[in-house]
Amino acid sequence: MHGLRDMTIDLGATLIECAQRTSDFLEKVRDASVAPGARKVLRTWGIADAAAMIGKSENTVRNAEEKFPTLAPARGSAGRRAYSLTLINAYRDALKTRYVRPRGSSPVVCTVSNFKGGAGKTTTAIHLAQRAALDGLRVLVVDLDAQASLTLLFGFIPDLDIAGEDTISDTLVSNPGGLLSIIRETYFTGIDLVPSNLQLQDCELQLGNPATNNQAALGVNAIERLSVALDSVKDEYDVVVLDCGPNLGLLTMNAVFASTGMLIPIPPSIADFGSADLFTKTMGSLLSSPVFNRPRDFLSVMVTKHTNNAEARDVEAMIRLAFTPHVLAGAMVQTVEVERAVNDFGTVYETEHPRGSGEAYKRAINSLNEANGQMIDLFKNIWAAQAVKP
Repeated sequence: MHGLRDMTIDLGATLIECAQRTSDFLEKVRDASVAPGARKVLRTWGIADAAAMIGKSENTVRNAEEKFPTLAPARGSAGRRAYSLTLINAYRDALKTRYVRPRGSSPVVCTVSNFKGGAGKTTTAIHLAQRAALDGLRVLVVDLDAQASLTLLFGFIPDLDIAGEDTISDTLVSNPGGLLSIIRETYFTGIDLVPSNLQLQDCELQLGNPATNNQAALGVNAIERLSVALDSVKDEYDVVVLDCGPNLGLLTMNAVFASTGMLIPIPPSIADFGSADLFTKTMGSLLSSPVFNRPRDFLSVMVTKHTNNAEARDVEAMIRLAFTPHVLAGAMVQTVEVERAVNDFGTVYETEHPRGSGEAYKRAINSLNEANGQMIDLFKNIWAAQAVKP
């Protein structure tokens, strides 16, 4: 018996020690994956891709170079032109091909949510945000998950690079009008971020406690704080993407209240399909309640983590029937390129040189472009309907 006592451990201290080692490893992996100085840098594009993004021919781009010297690109290896997204947007502005959200329209606030962990919420959210930014739109991403995977993908290590006051926690509890002070620019041109860390767990508790949520002083219900916060910066962005945790806590409820539409990622497996049934019933009841019941602009479903085997195709068919007509035509395929990109603290859109087969990369990028392109077309249709008519 004495020997057994000797085998006991201080579980709390042990886990803290493990957490420190985990943070050390993450920092080393992050530093090895990004640019010198531990800061991520967005890729560049050659003239063919840049011209396609600008919406003009290569000759037109070259002629614009001569007409506007400030648009001259950097030269890479062998003298090849290298176009940054900042420069591509400058070309769009000079050549008047950049989409401008029409006067009288409002930013899209897209909540990405599903109760089940591992459904691909964060991967869906970041690829949508990046596709919108690549198209020249102004994007704000808000990480509302205490696990902070989205924050990590932007190159910040939660609880190491991000302090509690850097998250949205204090803003929601004490000062909804102060959102601007915690928004940070990211390496990805056109995307700003409100980061996350474990502090958001305390935020859930504070918002749910009448003694600490400051409702009397602020005059704002605990589930309306994010909506008020976003109103204070709405003129600065075209698209706001809210990445929620796998739950229906107060942070998710804030996101649902603030949203103008919802994007639900669902992997094509029976377990995930069953979870989606519970999610839609619960979320449907919530959105039908008097507090939440107001018109929204869209509901979209993205099939994620698609392995393309027989079972996945069968469940995909069920998803498409159950959620008709809201399922996006494209799907997020489960390829080695997606996995490797995430392991490198990145995404498929940031991949300049595929590490696997070119075919796997094309499959991943084409399916993402199809789904996200459909989302952005939907946003533009919403804005066109809202626009002030001349």
